[in-house]
Amino acid sequence: MIKRFLTNLFNNMKLHNKFLIMYVFCVIIPLVITDVLVLQSVYSQEYNAKRYELDSIASKYIANMQSTIDYNVSIARAISNNAQLVHFLDHSYENAYDYFLNYNDYISQSFFKTLVSTRSDTVTIYADNSTISDGHYFKPMSKAADTEWYRRFLNLDSDEALMIYFDETVDSRIEKRQKILFVKRIRFYDSKCDKIVKIEINASDMRTQLQRISSEYPMYICCGDYVVFARAGEALRSINVTNLENMHKMTVHHVFMTHGTTLDVYVFSDDLIISSVLRSNLWIIIVLIIVTLVLPVVIMKIIEKSLATRITKLGRAFSGNKENKFLPIQSIEGSDEISQLMINYNTIVSINNDLINSLYKDRLKERENDLSRKNAELLALQSQINPHFLFNSLESIRMHSILKGEDETAEMVEKLAVMTRQNVEWGNDLVTIKKETESIEAYLYLQSYRFGDRLSFDINVEKECESYLIPKLTLVTFVENACVHGIESKSSAGWIFVRVYSDENELWMEIEDTGGGMQDDDIAELLKSIENVSIDHIKGKKHVGILNACLRMKMHSENTVKIAIESEEGVGMSVVIRVPLDKLRRQGEKEQ
Repeated sequence: MIKRFLTNLFNNMKLHNKFLIMYVFCVIIPLVITDVLVLQSVYSQEYNAKRYELDSIASKYIANMQSTIDYNVSIARAISNNAQLVHFLDHSYENAYDYFLNYNDYISQSFFKTLVSTRSDTVTIYADNSTISDGHYFKPMSKAADTEWYRRFLNLDSDEALMIYFDETVDSRIEKRQKILFVKRIRFYDSKCDKIVKIEINASDMRTQLQRISSEYPMYICCGDYVVFARAGEALRSINVTNLENMHKMTVHHVFMTHGTTLDVYVFSDDLIISSVLRSNLWIIIVLIIVTLVLPVVIMKIIEKSLATRITKLGRAFSGNKENKFLPIQSIEGSDEISQLMINYNTIVSINNDLINSLYKDRLKERENDLSRKNAELLALQSQINPHFLFNSLESIRMHSILKGEDETAEMVEKLAVMTRQNVEWGNDLVTIKKETESIEAYLYLQSYRFGDRLSFDINVEKECESYLIPKLTLVTFVENACVHGIESKSSAGWIFVRVYSDENELWMEIEDTGGGMQDDDIAELLKSIENVSIDHIKGKKHVGILNACLRMKMHSENTVKIAIESEEGVGMSVVIRVPLDKLRRQGEKEQ
């Protein structure tokens, strides 16, 4: 739609205005657009690179923290599956001294102390066994009853949980109040009392590990509003994420869940160095300058179309169509000099067509009269080979022969009647190939009485070809020629072969005889006559029957029939007729 609007606009515009527009769109606008695109591309590249860097840092924080938590989870699960530990905690001790002796035996003989001493994280096991003394690793369950973590764990209604919170009940530094705990209930098949293992992850150690990852960008690891870790130099208990995002140019936010606890990782950046990116991407700027040449080319093409398209249309109009007829230009766009020229051309064509129409009507009437005359001559010519009275006469002769007991003569007359029966139907020059071959068989049967053992014949027609329509007596004419000019001229026995079949979308009709044949000069003359056959050409010529059949076959096939004749004196003669199947109708089909 826009393209058509611009074309119409330029069609009604003077040339100097067109060049003015070309200057604006091809010089000024491309420069402005180039600057905008360069800055946008540089900023986008810097932004994407910085965002990728922040994503990478956030992923490292997540991986480090996940690794620390997973390690302590594996420690807690290993402890909960230790049968020796469960037995030690389930045992009822007589006094504190008895517990102390069993405690020393268990610690010295098991891997427990080695397992819990490999890291700085604190492992404590609580058991609902009043005979256990309060120690470094093992405590009675009553010691946990009033703690914040125990109340949180009971409310979770789960066998294990990761808990991260700020403990307000602890009267100590902020670092001590920050709690990262993994708590797991110990369930064993023959356990006698309730047991819980608690691993308190050292927040200071985790902070030290996370600080090694990056010291360049502010970042926060949060559990809800509570700040688990902040790499910004400040000790915060909670943050307002919306305020932080408004303070920085770029924010990367990752959410990950570990053991039922959701953590949010925020990494911020304010550093976008455009000038360095411009220097490192100078080639992009050069490419953009080259690309800006596309717009001027488009505008020039539209202007060119304003001129060249209509000039080309006018040139095609002057060239005329296939019939060398000049047609008026249907749509004339614009009001400039080229449009005026097209209007003048239409005026000349209109005057010229009026003169041609006057002459054409006279010529058409003359051709109609000539066509009517030739159709009448064709019907008269057809009547030469279509004797209507013959059939009734033959029937009278056959009945007379039967009454006198001359059965052989009656049979001959019957075959002759079959051969001529199709010819008495006036007004229809077409017959099926099946009917045509029946006439051929009747004719050759009659000729066998004449030639005796000198004549043998073979008729072979494909079943699917029998319903195609051809002009009547087309094949009979060529068979009759084979008998009269072939078998009759030879004293020895001879054969006549008739074959009809389809191949490569063509109908093939072959008539072959082993008679006397024809000379090459005669064949050449006959083929020339067939090639140029017309109603006027038939008059006074030899081979009237063959030329008549060929003429009607040409008219029936819209002049697409191909006829080939081969002959050798003393050997025989072959006629091949080929017609495209799409030019033939079958019996019962309507004419196109």
